[in-house]
Amino acid sequence: MKYLVFFFIWICCIPFVNAQDKFKFGEAPEDLLKMTVYDKDSTASAFVVYESQDAYYTWNNGCMDFELVTDYTIRIKILTADGVDQANGSIFFYKGANSASTEDISGLTGWTYNLDNGKVVKEKLSKNYVFIEDVTKNLKRMKFALPAVKAGSVIEYKYSFRSPFYSSPKNIQFQRSIPVKYSCFRIAIPEYFKFNREVRGYESIKFKTTPVNMSFHIGANPLQCLGEETLAEVVDLPALKDENFVWNYNDFMTGISFDLQKVIVTGVYYKDYAQSWSNVVEGLMNHENFGSKLKDKGLFKNELAALPVSQSGDEEKLRAILNLVRSKVKWDDNNTLYINNPSKALKDGVGNSGEINSLLFNAVKNAGYDANVVAMSLRSNGRIPLSYPSRNKFNYFIIQVKAGDKTYYMDATRPYCDLNVIPVDCLVDNALCIQGKNFTWVNLTQTGSNVSRTNLSVSFDKDGILTGKKTEVRTGECIFSFKQDYEKSKDEAEYTRKLETNNDISIADYNINENPASLAETYNFTSNTVRLGGENLFTIAPLLFETMQKNRFKQEERKLPVEFSYPVDERITVAFSTPKGYVLDEAPKSERFIYGDDQSIDFSYLVQTSGDNVQIAYCLKLNTCIIPANDYANLRDFFSKVYAKCQEVLVFKKQ
Repeated sequence: MKYLVFFFIWICCIPFVNAQDKFKFGEAPEDLLKMTVYDKDSTASAFVVYESQDAYYTWNNGCMDFELVTDYTIRIKILTADGVDQANGSIFFYKGANSASTEDISGLTGWTYNLDNGKVVKEKLSKNYVFIEDVTKNLKRMKFALPAVKAGSVIEYKYSFRSPFYSSPKNIQFQRSIPVKYSCFRIAIPEYFKFNREVRGYESIKFKTTPVNMSFHIGANPLQCLGEETLAEVVDLPALKDENFVWNYNDFMTGISFDLQKVIVTGVYYKDYAQSWSNVVEGLMNHENFGSKLKDKGLFKNELAALPVSQSGDEEKLRAILNLVRSKVKWDDNNTLYINNPSKALKDGVGNSGEINSLLFNAVKNAGYDANVVAMSLRSNGRIPLSYPSRNKFNYFIIQVKAGDKTYYMDATRPYCDLNVIPVDCLVDNALCIQGKNFTWVNLTQTGSNVSRTNLSVSFDKDGILTGKKTEVRTGECIFSFKQDYEKSKDEAEYTRKLETNNDISIADYNINENPASLAETYNFTSNTVRLGGENLFTIAPLLFETMQKNRFKQEERKLPVEFSYPVDERITVAFSTPKGYVLDEAPKSERFIYGDDQSIDFSYLVQTSGDNVQIAYCLKLNTCIIPANDYANLRDFFSKVYAKCQEVLVFKKQ
């Protein structure tokens, strides 16, 4: 039979266990409405009382093919005002050119329950609060908001999700940012299909498998077969707590995914779906919206010939090409792996990331350089599951260029990208560098040289007010981060006002000076609060507003690894003039702390005195991005010493 290969049946016939027996959609127990604190987590703003995902395959006579239907139900208890945002739901779905490539959401029903003078009051989700918006051309999002939600409410909703993309089941995610009291997923797999199952996260999932007899119809033809039912349940699942320095929490949420490996009908049919990374690369390079768009040999021919860099070095040439592409096409804020229409993007002057970086790739190739594409899943999209080769998770690519003995990574979407300065979202630990039919995995977290050099010259004026000058020179990703922060303000005046407020200073003569590889920021400042008052002893933090403001690794335990944005070499030098009429009485001692046998993090703090001057040199070299959770205690101890050192003060004694 033509469609036998697609007999992946998900049957929902396992009886509910204890937690499920008590659930009835449309009725909220009064004791649940009276609850004010969740006994498993007193800090929870809300918790999932019940959640079920029942998926199964049906035959669509209109399309003459199978489709995957998922019936979804959830009930949530709101405990505090901070939990009210749980009432805002969103469901992503794909809309193609016809019904055979379009997903559908139906039967969306929701209720809000409240207690009013001891009486249960329920309000239904209104169609007026259901909206559909475009995310991209084909990706849509249904958004809805349940009514009258407040602390104490119980909310619930359910819907059916119908998809023709049955060969790519969605991942099941049990864990959330709020606790989950009970959640289940049910699946039955006929004997013809062989799956790999991957379990993610740190919490346990209870599985129960049972052999079953299965039957269904395709048209008028009945089919009976054996199968295996699997029930996956979690009970009292804790929230994944909000911890600093995590690229994407979904990478660590407890859940499961299924990967179709093969279809076997003994003596009739065999199909191997298992992919290798070589298959993935071959599929991408043969894809009409990827590999075929990377072969425009005539692109930018005249513009490249006109670039005034014929005798320059490779860096200047590549930077000129990068600037050429950016001057022609602006980014439309859409990230994509696939390349739609580069020619149209070039004509219109605007395009998505795939179109812009394909133009960059072709321009670099046409200039005679050895260039490759580097496909990835952005940090914001979550890590690629390396155990299951597939291109489904990829959603972006940049360009790698080999020039002499140097390697450069390039991205043309943002105006402040440069050679080896790519968006921080691209700095992933595993990206697929495609070299024709070959490939290698590359770690982009170590891309470029990220340096911050700050110099402070500090003294007291005749009125005893602290004044000074700051100069900070940035390179690499430090420029990228600065520009992103700077552009959140509408202009320079607003940005400097934020600096003044945050650092309690007044700023004058603010200036930014850029060259292709660095950015220098300078300004004069006057403290709004630090001044001499005639006291016998005067103390001051020598790093002033540049000092470490808080220790972000104070918690005793941590489940997740620590993921820094990027390696960085940060140095702060302070030249401090002793206030007139005072002498230095006490100063911090010079010290050095090292984390890791490989010196993953190196901290030094040097203090030197000469006559009436004190010089402090702070240096923190972060040589890695990822610290495993099992070494968190050592990292915590390291930063507790660094933080304590930064709180030490200079003490001046009146003569």
